Amino acid sequence: MRKIVMLGANARTQRSASSIQLPTEYSPSASSAPYYNYTTGDFIVDLRAKKKDDDEILLDQEDDKKKLKELLHERWENAREFNAFNYSLNCMYRCLDGKYDLSMQLNIERGELRRKPMHFKNIKEPFNHLRFNFTKLHDKEILFYLKCEDEPISDDPLDRHLVAVNSSPLERDHSLIIPSVNKCHPQVLTLQAVRIAVDLMLLVDDDTFHILFNSLLGQASVNHLHLHAMYWPYDSDLIHRKCEPLHDVPDAFVIRPPAWICPAIVFQLAKIEDYETFKRNIFKCVEYLTETNQAHNMFLARAQPIRISGAEKEEDRRGERPQLVTCYIFPRMNMIGAKPPSNFNPAANELAGNLTSYTIRFFESANEQAVIRIIEEEASLDDDTFQSLCFDLADVLIGRSVGTSRPVDLDVLEGLTSPEIDELRDSFQSFMPRSPSIRHRNSGSRSQSDDGCPPKLDALN
Repeated sequence: MRKIVMLGANARTQRSASSIQLPTEYSPSASSAPYYNYTTGDFIVDLRAKKKDDDEILLDQEDDKKKLKELLHERWENAREFNAFNYSLNCMYRCLDGKYDLSMQLNIERGELRRKPMHFKNIKEPFNHLRFNFTKLHDKEILFYLKCEDEPISDDPLDRHLVAVNSSPLERDHSLIIPSVNKCHPQVLTLQAVRIAVDLMLLVDDDTFHILFNSLLGQASVNHLHLHAMYWPYDSDLIHRKCEPLHDVPDAFVIRPPAWICPAIVFQLAKIEDYETFKRNIFKCVEYLTETNQAHNMFLARAQPIRISGAEKEEDRRGERPQLVTCYIFPRMNMIGAKPPSNFNPAANELAGNLTSYTIRFFESANEQAVIRIIEEEASLDDDTFQSLCFDLADVLIGRSVGTSRPVDLDVLEGLTSPEIDELRDSFQSFMPRSPSIRHRNSGSRSQSDDGCPPKLDALN
């Protein structure tokens, strides 16, 4: 277990705001940021499959081509000189005792100084040039552009796919991936955006690297297509968990409580020959969620091969199993309106077990049971809604008419939104907490789950 680390205690810097919007036809010469050129031959499918001979080849190549991880870190650190961040990182971490090995970061300044979330009513809202968007970035906030030399990311030579700083970072090198910034796409995942996310996961040689996406009504704060690229100092326990098949869909899986804190659809890239199928399955899934106005979060990580048998949790303590790019898609409750940060906001990173607390009080006192309760109340779909969604997604991924797999007794719920289904259920039965840790209780106040001594803070190197 790592110890508490204090990141930079410099005085807070205030990021200036730009009122200049770049034209959509701007050229590469408008920015001094470099290009990161790569080929599909640079992809690393399994981080543990590299042999010593491969490492020597990579070292020889580094003289001519810098690794993506190194370029990201170098450019991110340089951005400090230009006051690109709202604050200097000054974070602490702790691990919560319990079944799911949740980790929690204390980041008070992010809660206070990050850009105020916008108010949204639907998953698909048109892009608005009058609101903040990433064409307003300063030149020094752009870290680099992306270009695939053998398989172009897009057919439009004017497209600019860039990586920029996140002005309110969670960790060092926390950045934003902005596909086709000049096209001003709303915050809806495109196949092109999925492709860029998968490519970056295959290019970064680090198992702590993650890519995340939050939809509108799912904690996204800006309606301009972007994903998050970041490192997290702890493994998410999600990658050690057993899954179950998604009905009759090949290479598609689900995980749900009590195996994990909230339900998710899971895809994994086990071999490069499945690269196209992997991307399209992810896109089909999020496209259906978008079209049905279902909020969602996406978390990409390196995980051991998916298991559908054996123990519910099985860690690779000897480091022998492959580390494969794995995508977890969390369909979730729609969050209408902008919710100010309180204890923590359950978005992609949080649903994967990596929490950020905005208050010292919650950071010190929170336990696993309290966290699960918040996620259940603000994010998790109920079992029936998720099960119904799984039937429909199986049809979408296979190419059948939606509803083919759905049992007849579920048809009564067709056309209802998640809140409507919840309201219907509540009219027939009283509410009972779904947390695995409190199911055995027959009575008692829900607030009692927050009591007790806070877990001990461990100092990290």
